[in-house]
Amino acid sequence: ATPGFGQDSGELSPNTSEHLFSCGAAFAMIAKVYEEAGDAKKSAVYETKFDMLAGRAEGFFEQSQRSKSDAGAYMQQHINSLAGVAEKDGVLFVKWVRTCDLRFPDPNSIGPIIGILRKEVP
Repeated sequence: ATPGFGQDSGELSPNTSEHLFSCGAAFAMIAKVYEEAGDAKKSAVYETKFDMLAGRAEGFFEQSQRSKSDAGAYMQQHINSLAGVAEKDGVLFVKWVRTCDLRFPDPNSIGPIIGILRKEVP
């Protein structure tokens, strides 16, 4: 399956179960970016958002008679795919994270990504 992001748009696919995986992958990656940039607070926010979506994704898989390990492997596929997108088009990656931020707001109301990434997007 293909993650729910497209070449020309930051819009989410209509498949909401895919959102759990494609946005979960984005949150895992952006948490790592913030960690490497030394911003532990923002990294923790995105780790929390990833954990929330990963848990929901596991639940979705279990309802479909699939295992948590299947959900984890599927999430990793999304991370790998999104890493390829980010490597080729960093602006598209940032737009995707912003789209996911809108779809899955920060539970602590810290808000969408800013700071180091803002410089990359016009």
